[in-house]
Amino acid sequence: MDSVVLNEGDRKRLQEWFEAQPFKEEAGEREKLLEVKNLSFGYTKEHQTLHNVSLSIDKGEMVSIVGRNGAGKSTFSKLVCGFEDPDSGEILFHGKDLLKENIRHRAKYIGYVMQNPNQMISKTMIYEEVALSLQKAGMPEEKVRQKVEDTLKICGLYPFRNWPVSALSFGQKKRVTIASVLVQDPELIILDEPTVGLDPAQVIGIRKLIRELGKTHTVILSSHILSEVQAVCQQVLILSKGKLAASGTLQELTADGRSLEEVFLALTGAQTDPEEEEEPHDSDF
Repeated sequence: MDSVVLNEGDRKRLQEWFEAQPFKEEAGEREKLLEVKNLSFGYTKEHQTLHNVSLSIDKGEMVSIVGRNGAGKSTFSKLVCGFEDPDSGEILFHGKDLLKENIRHRAKYIGYVMQNPNQMISKTMIYEEVALSLQKAGMPEEKVRQKVEDTLKICGLYPFRNWPVSALSFGQKKRVTIASVLVQDPELIILDEPTVGLDPAQVIGIRKLIRELGKTHTVILSSHILSEVQAVCQQVLILSKGKLAASGTLQELTADGRSLEEVFLALTGAQTDPEEEEEPHDSDF
């Protein structure tokens, strides 16, 4: 093959062309999983809970949405899952319009764990509760049993698989609700205030479980407990009065030397301790 000889002028023009090309970081670039554009919603016409919120979450990220109680964290989750319909805006999942799909379809790839497990649990026995969605989908019982048992092991509930739910502590019930979502293999798991109402031992256990979930799933953690955010997530979205006040990594948000608590207080105007929560009710196993 004949070689091409470039003179000095050609080499300079080639170098200039090369430097002008957009550089794509293939190794570090992630696929956008969830995109929200100009999302607004109000439970009444007089008051908007969310106002023109725009954000994106990449596949594989562990993201925390933080804000004072009433900032719109739970409402955002309900809109993504389809429990409420936005007044305006877009919600995209893998680039597709999520608003065209009903709750049942969204539940195939978005799992939502509510703050209060008693609002999710409907069966008497642990196994029955975790198996319910698979049985409704018509999965063969042998496969259901295998998936349920594997999931109970991940969630630390396998020794209690034949127990009634009523015999569980509040913290154990939280694990049951996480298991009932995880067994469906969702791409995205949303956890609403997962450690509120738990004692310190329970908190440590649930945070460890969340970190394990983050190795295989995209996780959104909705919380007002800043120590939890720092222990579990790297990406943080701060909501204040229904608006997205700031977003970035922990390092980016604290780059000016302030702590996350100081940044949070400055953006939200909170006068109370941002880590204030309910007293724990029970003990973990």
